[in-house]
Amino acid sequence: MTGPEVRRLFLALWPEAAVRAALLEVQRGLPADIGRAVKADNLHITLAFLGSTPAQRQSCIEAALDDVVAQCFSLQLDRLGFWRKPQVLWVGSERSPPLQTLVDGVGRAVAQCGCRLDSRPFQIHLTLFRKVRKPPRELPVVAPIQWPVESFALVESVTAASGVCYKVLKTWALGTAVAGRA
Repeated sequence: MTGPEVRRLFLALWPEAAVRAALLEVQRGLPADIGRAVKADNLHITLAFLGSTPAQRQSCIEAALDDVVAQCFSLQLDRLGFWRKPQVLWVGSERSPPLQTLVDGVGRAVAQCGCRLDSRPFQIHLTLFRKVRKPPRELPVVAPIQWPVESFALVESVTAASGVCYKVLKTWALGTAVAGRA
């Protein structure tokens, strides 16, 4: 399913400049030859992967997300991890009830539009390196990164000659008001 009316979409937490800078410091503190570093502009936490999405479904998704209500919260990223099968090294957190509430809310919203999401439990992670063939023997301890989460975004994945880039299409503010109307 491709063409001008279809976009490859996902929902994500998109870091502000200070958080992005702290993430880049963690990335720079690891061996440069560990794998392919994720570009600074592509750093994010995926909430839900939507895949190839026709324009009509995108409109439904955006309308459904307007009704998601969630509070602002602080997320602490404080540990590194490695997944062998996708060959990624990530920074993440053990758990965050407010983030899980947001993930559940966006999942319910997009399900109303016929989206089928991954059935695996959500794991808080932000990919720092891809194509990691041999991770460090011991993952270093990282200084905790405090991420004040105040919004989430609908993002398009665009493949270009220079690689994949992500384009934020729309954001929803978190708080006491209805998220999409803030």
